[in-house]
Amino acid sequence: MSHNATVEPFWHRALVVGASRGIGLGLVRGMLARGWQVTATVRNTTRLPQALSALQKQYGAALEMIELDLAQSSRPGELAAAFGTGTLNLLVISAGIMGPDHQRAEQASPEEVGELFDLNAMAPLRLARALLPAMAPEGVIGFLSSRMGSVSLNESGDRELYRASKAALNSLSRGFAINEAIPAGVGVLNLHPGWVQTDMGGEDAPVTVEQSVTGLVNVLEAALGQVEQRFVDFEGQTLAW
Repeated sequence: MSHNATVEPFWHRALVVGASRGIGLGLVRGMLARGWQVTATVRNTTRLPQALSALQKQYGAALEMIELDLAQSSRPGELAAAFGTGTLNLLVISAGIMGPDHQRAEQASPEEVGELFDLNAMAPLRLARALLPAMAPEGVIGFLSSRMGSVSLNESGDRELYRASKAALNSLSRGFAINEAIPAGVGVLNLHPGWVQTDMGGEDAPVTVEQSVTGLVNVLEAALGQVEQRFVDFEGQTLAW
């Protein structure tokens, strides 16, 4: 497939939010390799990670960089206006944080809880809601969630604040899917990338970034045209909410 954006400007157009490192960066690399036209968001386009700069040199016009800080609530509307109506086939929101090291409810300050829940749950929903008009029919919105966001699969209770933030994301995205995305003809995926060797997952994690993103791209591409919501892992297995 050609990487020339003037030849295939829309049908394979993706926006990856949080692309500077880890899974977001891997998704950009994997989608470009499959012929997608990718817009990648970073906090500062003047200080691009070396890996993104290399991808831009390799793929040229097929990769666009834009600045986005999810903490700035005004940015989703501005971004939506820049894309126009019905131009995106995939929106993948991969940004997020682990939260305070202590991970304890009784130790958490209001500021710590506010930052964690805003970045992991509220900001992704704000962005998806603002960009819904930019989604093409039968497109897919993917939220990078986690198995740790599953209430029924929580058998250890560790990292309780992070778990709660991802459970909140799952709950908010459920309402968004039922009331807004699916009626608009857009599917929603809540994605568990696996325990991945990233800054957050650590070097002891059993899944490489390449293994995770290869699976995630497979799952996302297979979901195109399926107007439903699913909670699935990078291998396509359905997870319990």
